[in-house]
Amino acid sequence: MRAVSILMVFLSHSMALNPLDRYFPFGWLGLGVEAFFVLSGFLIGRIILRTVLQPGISWEAVKVFWVNRWLRTLPAYLLAIAIYYCFYSDMRNIIFYVFFAQNLLTPAQGFFPHSWSLAVEEWFYLTFPLVLLAVAAIWGNRGSRYRIYLTTIGVFIFTGLVTKSIYHWMYHQDLFTYFLNKGLLMPSWKTFVPPTGDWDSMRKMVVFRIDAIAYGCLVAYILEKGNMAYKSRVWLFAVGGMLLLLCFEIIQHTIAGSKINYLVDVLLLPMFCLTFALMLPYAISCPRPGNTLVKVVTNVSQTSYSFYLMHFLVLDFVIKWYEKSEAAGSGWQWLFFLGTYIFIYFIAYLMYKFVELPFMNYRKKLFPNSVHVSRS
Repeated sequence: MRAVSILMVFLSHSMALNPLDRYFPFGWLGLGVEAFFVLSGFLIGRIILRTVLQPGISWEAVKVFWVNRWLRTLPAYLLAIAIYYCFYSDMRNIIFYVFFAQNLLTPAQGFFPHSWSLAVEEWFYLTFPLVLLAVAAIWGNRGSRYRIYLTTIGVFIFTGLVTKSIYHWMYHQDLFTYFLNKGLLMPSWKTFVPPTGDWDSMRKMVVFRIDAIAYGCLVAYILEKGNMAYKSRVWLFAVGGMLLLLCFEIIQHTIAGSKINYLVDVLLLPMFCLTFALMLPYAISCPRPGNTLVKVVTNVSQTSYSFYLMHFLVLDFVIKWYEKSEAAGSGWQWLFFLGTYIFIYFIAYLMYKFVELPFMNYRKKLFPNSVHVSRS
């Protein structure tokens, strides 16, 4: 699922190079990032259940969890920011990117635009253990680790639905215009002013997406609590596939035509997360297709984080050069398309080997008894 998700994201951002672009709406495949959220939630949920909540939650366990996450995500991310800075020197708000605040309370900025999803993940990693501590304090002796964990998931899902409902209400009451005129909102919120609004910008703000990863955490709980029959996993995968097609149909008949309603604003994004959550139990247990293919898929999966970090920069320069050059109409489009993918993969492989792996190995030495999983 991770390998497929990163390919979906690449296809959605490389349409200008894709020879098949006229035959398929590749742009909507960018929603494959929702699968990343669910996968992250599943992996992080497993870690939390096996370490932070066992034998019981404590500040010490939370600190270890945070350091583990930051050692996994920050080195490659900070390197990517430095590389982007070399090519885009106009970065007056770089400090916001360092602390993942570029889309916390404002629409995502133009620089390093795809980092919005990384901010969603990092803020979830930061706040989820804090809510666990708060819920544990409220439950006291009555709270088992599963009750604390499920309650916290419920808090995040509920919060996500509430914030998106507030967005929907403010949009339809034209309150964005009112608050902007009063100076109560930052100027960047102008993107939400009717009649068009900007659903995609809402999709990329932390305050509206804090629930996305919780759906994967819920899958981790279900699979941790008991065995699920293989047949049930297959059925859930089929239902998830049909729900995914339904979600894309909703997009085609609503967002694509600027038709915004409660379903689109509040429920569509959770539906996407639920779709991938339903597919996840089968993806975990599906038969392996053979050693060669497994190695290829595993390699794509392992390098997906660095690939995601760097792909937009490379595509930006290649697409600009391609559109201005004589190559655009020369019949070499497939060569440029595949060559760009291979070049980005090569950069991602180097970052994985010389940045990600050393810090992962250091993390194992620092916390030898912790549960470590690859980042989605």
